[in-house]
Amino acid sequence: MNVWLATTSDCTVVLDLVSKLLVELGGSSLQMAKATPVFHDLITREDAGFVVLGKTDHAVSAVCTMSFLQALRSHGRYAIIQEMYVAPKERSTGIGTSVLRFALDHALAVGCCFVELGTPTECHRQIQFYERSGFVSVGARLRWTPRAS
Repeated sequence: MNVWLATTSDCTVVLDLVSKLLVELGGSSLQMAKATPVFHDLITREDAGFVVLGKTDHAVSAVCTMSFLQALRSHGRYAIIQEMYVAPKERSTGIGTSVLRFALDHALAVGCCFVELGTPTECHRQIQFYERSGFVSVGARLRWTPRAS
C-alpha cells in the first residue's frame, strides 16, 4: 500500500473517486469543470485543506479530502473530512484505514486541534469504521440550502 498527499497530477483520479462516492450515496457525479478549481485550491492553498490518496497493488482506490475551518470553540484551526471513499473491491483491505490515519496525522501536523466529519446515519459500516479510528458521535449535522427562485 502507498499513501500520499495529492498533487496537481492526481486531479483526474481524485475527481473520479469522489464522483463514485457521490453516485454510491445516491447523488450525481461531480461537475468536473466546477470541481477542478476546488481541487486545486485544496492542494495549493495552505489555508484551504488537503487531499490524501491511497493505492493498493491494483490501483489508486481510496481518497480523503479535508477542509480547514476556524472556530472559537476550537481556539483556532480544525479540519473536516469532506469526502472519504474506498473502491468497493478494496474495502476491508486496510487501505481506508491507512488513508484516514495519514490524513489525521497530517491535520495534526499542520495545526488542527481536531477533525470532524458527517456521514449518513443509516451507514452503520462507515460509522463503525470511524469509531474504530477514535471518532465519537457529537450530534447531528444539518444543512441549509437557499431555495431557487
